[in-house]
Amino acid sequence: MHAFLDRLGRGAARFHWFVIAGWLVVVVGLFVLRSAFGGTYVNNYTVPGSESSAGLNLLNKDFASAGGYSGSIVFHAKTGTVSEHADAVQTSMEAVGKLPDVVTAVDPLAQSSSSSPSPYVSKDGSIVNAPVSFSVVPASLDKSYVDKLDAAVQPARAAGLQVEYGGGTGQIGKQANDGPSEAIGLVLALLLLFLMFRSVVASGLPLLSAVFSVGGGLAVLGLLAAVKDFPVSAPTVATLLGLGVAIDYGLFLVSRHREQLDDGMGVVESAGRAESTSGAAILVAGGTVVIAILGLYVSGVPFVGALGLSSAIVVAVTVLAALTLIPALLGLAKFTVLNRKDRHHLADERELEAGLPDETAIADHRAEERERRDSKHEQSAFARWGRKVSDRPWPYGIAATLVLLVLAIPLLSMNLGQLDAGTDPAGDSSRKAYDLIAQGFGPGANGPLTVVVQLPSSGDKQTLLSGLSSTLQKTPGVAAVQPPNTNSAGTTAIINVIPTTSPSAAETEDLVNRIRDDVLSGQQEPTYVVGTTAGYVDFTEKVGSRMPWLIGAVVLLAFLLLTVAFRSLLIGVKAAVLNLLSVGAAYGVIVAVFQWGWGSSLVGIDENVPIPSFVPMLMFAIVFGLSMDYEVFLLSRVHEAWIATRDSHRAVAIGIGATARVITTAAAIMIVVFLSFVLDDDPTVKMLAVGMAVAVLIDASVVRMILVPSVMTLLGDRAWWLPRWLDRIVPDIQLEGGPPPAPPEPEREKIDVPG
Repeated sequence: MHAFLDRLGRGAARFHWFVIAGWLVVVVGLFVLRSAFGGTYVNNYTVPGSESSAGLNLLNKDFASAGGYSGSIVFHAKTGTVSEHADAVQTSMEAVGKLPDVVTAVDPLAQSSSSSPSPYVSKDGSIVNAPVSFSVVPASLDKSYVDKLDAAVQPARAAGLQVEYGGGTGQIGKQANDGPSEAIGLVLALLLLFLMFRSVVASGLPLLSAVFSVGGGLAVLGLLAAVKDFPVSAPTVATLLGLGVAIDYGLFLVSRHREQLDDGMGVVESAGRAESTSGAAILVAGGTVVIAILGLYVSGVPFVGALGLSSAIVVAVTVLAALTLIPALLGLAKFTVLNRKDRHHLADERELEAGLPDETAIADHRAEERERRDSKHEQSAFARWGRKVSDRPWPYGIAATLVLLVLAIPLLSMNLGQLDAGTDPAGDSSRKAYDLIAQGFGPGANGPLTVVVQLPSSGDKQTLLSGLSSTLQKTPGVAAVQPPNTNSAGTTAIINVIPTTSPSAAETEDLVNRIRDDVLSGQQEPTYVVGTTAGYVDFTEKVGSRMPWLIGAVVLLAFLLLTVAFRSLLIGVKAAVLNLLSVGAAYGVIVAVFQWGWGSSLVGIDENVPIPSFVPMLMFAIVFGLSMDYEVFLLSRVHEAWIATRDSHRAVAIGIGATARVITTAAAIMIVVFLSFVLDDDPTVKMLAVGMAVAVLIDASVVRMILVPSVMTLLGDRAWWLPRWLDRIVPDIQLEGGPPPAPPEPEREKIDVPG
């Protein structure tokens, strides 16, 4: 592997214009194809094999008029009643019914009479909720469709009515806009890179690679969306993760390359060496992230698996860019990746070497320089900290563990549930419609449940439906039951049930289970509870039951990869335990902020919300994968130092001294990139942004700077133990301690030193 990566890095650096042009052509071509043939993103929470899925299939098959994808249009009269403008409402709903992709658009006032009030009109008549059904998922429709809706309901607005779009209708045109978050994240990342490198060129290379790779990955994702359903938040989550890892991988390679240039290597030679060492670590770390995220398919839920696949695609492209585009950019930049001071120093070294008698003397001089640099690493502030922790591993290790356990305490009260339009920004039409419906019909009207009954071929069907309706009405948690509606063939009926609580409330989930277990279980005919809320209950239960399988699969994967990478059993066990602690602490912070409301206003959430069931699963896969980045880069240097010194105590200090500055900068970049996505309106994205930022902060500080040196010191030489029988099986890939560098190439490149 090292030889291949070395050749790849040298080739990309030597023929840099061909590689850069190739990336430019591919990325531009992907964007053109995405514009012409790309699909749209939709949220599909269907759980194959669940009760809600079976009921929905029956509904779509036998009750076409009740099928499709639901939405609503809410009319509000700020003074008087909506019925005073009945003609305007009727004209508006007729126009809505003629729009493309609309199956039905009910005129709510036509259903009303003095003897039988319409279920779509509030008691005071000031609010009307008009149902609309679509032949496609409303969220897949773009913003131009909102203009058509606005034109259709213009008569009602002209009459003085407030018109808002609720349910699925409120999701039309709500594709993610990550531009501000991306811009802020990139600017802050550039600032941090410049503070580390003190070179505009060196700072810009990781960002340039990130823009190319994330852009290309998103274009691929857009093309795949034409043939496969991806969630609306998929490109946002993929961008959030892709930017972080792309900049970090570029940082690791550029940092290694600069160090090697300072050691006297030529540009092409150094690009190859950086590729065969840090590039190998990137390949392992990136591969771990990709496989861990693809592990989300263990959930058995297409929505969650698709979220993982979207992120994995972008991360895979960032790894490819790191291994090809970064060395090409290094070949183009030559010595300008060094800052002015380092270029002056290197020029002085070249002048000194010119006076040495032969290549052997030059090689000896460069070896002395490397030893001087390693000694400097060993005496750095980070190395001194590492030795301080190593001198008292038990107190530091116990204190750090207690900190993580305290942070994880809120995890014990995590409430998994669904988010509804009540968490949308206050200015959104979907939020206004949600509030109006809750005001006029009660909070449960925003998430009605639909009971689907497969009627018997003979017998008194009306009595069956009347008895079931009566039982449902008496069920605790039910606010209202609408009259049964039977299809024309008399084979299937539906009964709409309005809960007393909002869709996101835990009491509504309890109601779904109560209806299934206490009311419908005694029915002889097949009956199902369907609807968005019921579907999400099934979704949550399925994801929760599969969470242990995901944890087991990802932990096992990490253990196997670290065992191969470092030829040690204990390193893998240590990493699994420490990563579980850091993920648990990140979960605790998420619960405290979003569910308990501690500081939630700082991230733009004005009420306590439940944690969507897929967020912990997605966070675990991503965070566990990301933590492997720092694990591999830190321990590879520790391992390299241990091989050279056979002193485990000293190896920890050297490894921390050599990598802590880079890892700290990389972690800071990840944190600012993740936190920039707090600006996104989607509460789920906010949760992932905060959770992943906290997880990286914990991992790069408490875990890498305290727990790892503590545990490595306690393990001593045993940390690198591998049974003999396993030693013969496990391949030796030597991440950072790869083969020695080739003899120096003749230095023909000009070292450009500013005057």
